[in-house]
Amino acid sequence: MEEIRALVKEHYGLKVLECREIGSRTMLVTDRGVQYLYSCPAVYRYKKKFMEKVQKHLGQHCEYGLLPVTKTVDGQRYVLQDDEMYFLQLGVREAALLEPAFEIGQALARFHLGTAGFTGERLFYPYRSLGNWPSMWRKKLRQYSGYRDEMDVGGGFTPFDEYLLTTYTYVHHIGELSVQYLLDSGYHQVVKDTADFGKIAYQNFDEGYLLFADNGTRYFAGEWSWVIDMRARDVGQWIKTDVRKNGWNEERIGQFLDGYNSVSALSGEEYAIIYSLLLYPGRFLKIVETYRALSPEERESIDFSDWRDMLDEELIQMESGLRNYPAFVAARYGAALPPIEWLWRTADEETERIYDEKSSS
Repeated sequence: MEEIRALVKEHYGLKVLECREIGSRTMLVTDRGVQYLYSCPAVYRYKKKFMEKVQKHLGQHCEYGLLPVTKTVDGQRYVLQDDEMYFLQLGVREAALLEPAFEIGQALARFHLGTAGFTGERLFYPYRSLGNWPSMWRKKLRQYSGYRDEMDVGGGFTPFDEYLLTTYTYVHHIGELSVQYLLDSGYHQVVKDTADFGKIAYQNFDEGYLLFADNGTRYFAGEWSWVIDMRARDVGQWIKTDVRKNGWNEERIGQFLDGYNSVSALSGEEYAIIYSLLLYPGRFLKIVETYRALSPEERESIDFSDWRDMLDEELIQMESGLRNYPAFVAARYGAALPPIEWLWRTADEETERIYDEKSSS
């Protein structure tokens, strides 16, 4: 947090008195009021025209406000530091929600409906993921396999290299399974069928992008993270983030989906697409990609125990969600999903298998 305090002081002239992470935003209490700090890859700064077009469309079709961006002391809308882009948005006096998951679901559905008539996608192809999930996921899995092959040839393993090797079979298998399940669920047809319910999503949606003011006004934020994609992306990412944070909490996830469905009902096919997204080990592969970009010297000097613990926890937490989700949506929403038998082994056999392999390596 000291780095954040220094960045905000240097570029915005604000003194940070308190800071707290809430999903993708960091709430900053400063000497001039509350601000929200967001970050994203530096390359997102080229999204300006795309963002402006989406903002104009939402202004005409959605009752929500957009949080103003706080400019730096030099009059800029963001700060670039290394490969990251940081920006501040003005804070609000937030309401205490009785059923936060339900209201987030409702608000997200209204945001999506507000983007349904968005046009001009072809002008912004670099920011379009719509229809591209299978190819994107396969590309990431090929890169993961390539790194495993490099380790087999190169030798000189770090402890984290050894961890990646012991978990490779499980992670790669579940990744391949996610792609096949996506295709078997009629992904490309669902993309076409759901275009009337929303065309803009977030890169990785969580509670940090929706704000509820105590005067009843609702705001969205973090617009540099917008992409052209189907609404199932945001629904699935919220569930993944919640499972990662809280474990499989059926009541909370049900409230979120109930809130969403109360505004714009999800189809049975969309529940299957969401399940494919839950299966896909995107965060795991992203961390491997980050690790792969480090120099040998950087790898030797970093303690990766925190990374290893985080990935261990994610594999275990997500497996619980993967086992429970199909029966849950079938019972609550009547969505019958094809089962994947090996995910229903008792006593966490799959997780135990991972650790058995580790201990024998």
